[in-house]
Amino acid sequence: MNPFTTGPYTFPGFNLQHALRIILGVVILVIVAISPHLASAEADKCDKPGKHLSQMRANKKPIPMPETPFFDANDKPINISDYKGRGVVMNFWATWCVPCVKEMPDLSKLKESLAGSGIEVLALSIDRNGAKVASKFLTKNKITNLDVLIDKKSAVLRANRIAGLPTTLLIDAEGGVRGRVQGIVEWNHDDVIDFLKRCIGPGKS
Repeated sequence: MNPFTTGPYTFPGFNLQHALRIILGVVILVIVAISPHLASAEADKCDKPGKHLSQMRANKKPIPMPETPFFDANDKPINISDYKGRGVVMNFWATWCVPCVKEMPDLSKLKESLAGSGIEVLALSIDRNGAKVASKFLTKNKITNLDVLIDKKSAVLRANRIAGLPTTLLIDAEGGVRGRVQGIVEWNHDDVIDFLKRCIGPGKS
């Protein structure tokens, strides 16, 4: 028989199904082999935050941020999904929280430093009297870069199981929480800014 003139030809003992199983098995083995390295590379993006973020607790993998709304000064609801495609530094504070008050000017400077980077800085007040109190505080202390944002009844705070103030969540461009920082931070430092761009900047999720 001439295979080049009489049509389809199979080699003796050749089994296409068996060959496909072997190929599939090899592909699976490759995926299993490289997965830990991919996971490690993913985690490495948020490793080594530097001395100014030494208290940061990084997540092994991004944790989806709950879609719990917070509100602007006009009582308009906002969701984390509204920031899809941008990284978010989400700080929880209150006017009666002394460490929070101390931290606010630095957060304001951080927002200015991150302008154009694709990373937003949001400061959510949990004050019971809402926007009126928060707005008065920001105006009095000449903190002009931060928007008035309210976490009514601490709903966002509770949804993320936050136990103390100030606490800051680092959220990537896909809405995944990469880590959290509890306590006051000197935010406006080059090492902090570089870390935030590496960890939660657009294209880093």
